[in-house]
Amino acid sequence: MSASRSSRRSARLAASALFASFAALAALSACSAGQLAQTSEVVASVPGANVTVGPSGFVSLLDMVVVYNGPQGYPPGGSAPLVVRIVNNGPTKLTLVKVSAGDAASSVLLVGGTAPTPAVTSTPTVGPSITPSGSATPTTTASAQPTPTVTTPPGQASFAVDVAPLSYTFLVPGQGPFLQLTGLTSQLIPGASVVVTFSFSDGTTGTAHVPVGVPQNPQPRQTPQADVNEIQPVTQ
Repeated sequence: MSASRSSRRSARLAASALFASFAALAALSACSAGQLAQTSEVVASVPGANVTVGPSGFVSLLDMVVVYNGPQGYPPGGSAPLVVRIVNNGPTKLTLVKVSAGDAASSVLLVGGTAPTPAVTSTPTVGPSITPSGSATPTTTASAQPTPTVTTPPGQASFAVDVAPLSYTFLVPGQGPFLQLTGLTSQLIPGASVVVTFSFSDGTTGTAHVPVGVPQNPQPRQTPQADVNEIQPVTQ
């Protein structure tokens, strides 16, 4: 190989490495706090369901799993929390208004969100009443006002989860509001999945087979115990 050919090859390799570095920097600079420039650059960090919905493909539901609850899973009639990450790569606000799980659960609730404010019927204030008497000092009485009781429900079937343009919302247990399957119709164990449908305020819908998650940490391995009776003395 001549010196000139070797030099050209070295230059091509250097240019390729430099282009890869610029591409990596561009991918990093495309993301800011709470914003994403391209949904296609979001890589799933855990094994879960990933779907893109909407006519323009601006909405992505990523890394969706049922939270791992041990090998026994969840019993019939129980509740199972979901992990859902919603990415809005479109130019307008996105609002999640309903989630259902078909025949797998009676409902899907939003847990940990803002409770709806109950309607309180106002009671007209009764002013002081004056009773005529021979005394110069009138007798006054006032009615006590009832104190409204506000009860926060454990979950809401009616909700509105907003996702700003070019941004995302994570519905993750332990990190804020999250979605939860309630009233499971059958046992839900690792290896199974649930068909979940998401509905948005603009009419966009998306359906995904959401699997039961796997343990986040490696399970401890049992150390085999040696049988004392099988240990033979070493002879010289």
